[in-house]
Amino acid sequence: MPVCFIICAIGANGSETREHADDLFEEISTALEPFGIDAMRGDHNLDTKQVDSDVIERIQNAELCIADLSEDNVNVYYELGRRDETGKPIILVRRRGLPPLPVDIAGRRFIEYEIESRRGARLFRDQLREAISSESANGFEGSNGNATLAGVYQVLQRVERKIDRMAKAAPAAKPTSMPGGDLPEGLSPSDAFNLALKTRDIPLAEAALDRLQWTMEKNRYYDIVVEQTASLGSLRASEMMFAYAQEFFDSDLSFKKKVEYLCVLVGVANRYDRELEIMDVVEHAAEVLDLQARQAPSGSIDSMDHAQVFNQLNRLYHGIFATTRDAAYLQMAIDALKHAIGIREAAFLYYNLAMCERHIDLESARRDIDRCLSLSGDDSDADHLELACKIYYEQGDPEYEDMLERLRDINPQMAMLLDLDN
Repeated sequence: MPVCFIICAIGANGSETREHADDLFEEISTALEPFGIDAMRGDHNLDTKQVDSDVIERIQNAELCIADLSEDNVNVYYELGRRDETGKPIILVRRRGLPPLPVDIAGRRFIEYEIESRRGARLFRDQLREAISSESANGFEGSNGNATLAGVYQVLQRVERKIDRMAKAAPAAKPTSMPGGDLPEGLSPSDAFNLALKTRDIPLAEAALDRLQWTMEKNRYYDIVVEQTASLGSLRASEMMFAYAQEFFDSDLSFKKKVEYLCVLVGVANRYDRELEIMDVVEHAAEVLDLQARQAPSGSIDSMDHAQVFNQLNRLYHGIFATTRDAAYLQMAIDALKHAIGIREAAFLYYNLAMCERHIDLESARRDIDRCLSLSGDDSDADHLELACKIYYEQGDPEYEDMLERLRDINPQMAMLLDLDN
C-alpha cells in the first residue's frame, strides 16, 4: 500500500504542538482514505529529539510527503530538504494567518488551512484531495518544479541558510563543546551529534565523530556520521571522506547511498578546490554507477539518482574549470549535463547547463535557461530567474524587464542587487 509521510513539528505529549499535530494527522489521514494511502509520522523519534536515519529513509522512500510549515522547526526544514533531494512529490501546508514564509521557500505553492471549524476542516480535506489526485494521476513521479532543489549539496545550502537565520534569531546559548573534544556532560555521543547538526557546531560534531566510530558498522558510520559532519564544513570529516571514497563506492551499499556520498564528496572538493585530487575516484565511481543503473531491472533505480551521477561529474569538472580556466573541463561539464538530461529532464539540470554554456555560447544558454523555466513553471527558483535575467540582459533582450519583475516578486532583495540598468 502506498505511504504518505507527514513532516511536521510533533512536540511532547500533552503540549499544544502535539495536540495540533494529532489533529492535523487525523485530517490528512481522512483525506488520504479514498486513495488507499497509509499516513505515517516520525513519532518514534520523540524521546531523542534527533532526526535519525530510519526517519530520513522513510521520508525519502514514501510515495508522497506532506510537510506542515506552520512552525519554524529545524527538524521540519531538514526533513523537507532531504525529501526535496529525491525529486519525489511533496505537498506543503500551513496554518492560515501566519506571517510570510522566508524568501528561500516563499515562492513554493502551499495549502493554507484552518481545521478548528468543521467547514475549514472540510475545505482543507477537499484541497488536499485535489492535490493528492494530481500526484496520484502522475504515478507519484514528482515534478520538475520541485526538482530544482535536487542534489544533496544544493539542498543543504538552502537548509543551512534557514538554520543559520534561526540560530541568529535565537537567544545566545552556552557553548556546547568543551576544550579537548569532550562531550557536554550528560549527553550520549548520538545525542551530542544530533545537537551539533542542529546548532551547526563543528567541534561538537567532531568530538561525537570520534566516539561514534566505535559503535557503528564502518560503512554506516561513513554514510551517516562522516557525511553529515563534512557537510557542516568539517575539514577533518572531509579528509576522511576523501580517504574512504574508493572503499565506500566498492561496498555493497545501495545505489542511492552511493550517489548521496558522491554528492557530498564533490561538494567538499569544490569547497576546498580539491577536484583534481579526487577526479579519478569520482570518474571511476560514475562509470560503475552508470553501468549498474543501465543493467538494473526497469524501475529498480530512480532515474533522478542516475542523472545525479552525471550532474556530480558536471560539478567536478566545472570546479576544475573555475580554478584552471581550462575550457576543456568546461566542455566536459557540458557533456556530463547533456548525458544527465538524456536520462531525465529536470529544471535544475538545464539551469546548470545554462550556467556552463553562458561562458562560451550565449544562444545555447538562453535556450536552456528557457527550458529550465518552462519545466519550473510558476514554481521557478529565484536562482534560476537570476540567471535568466543575466542572460537576457547580455543578449539585449527586451524581455529582461519582465524577467526581472518575476524575480522581484519572489526575491526583491536579489532583484534590487541585480537591476543591471541602474
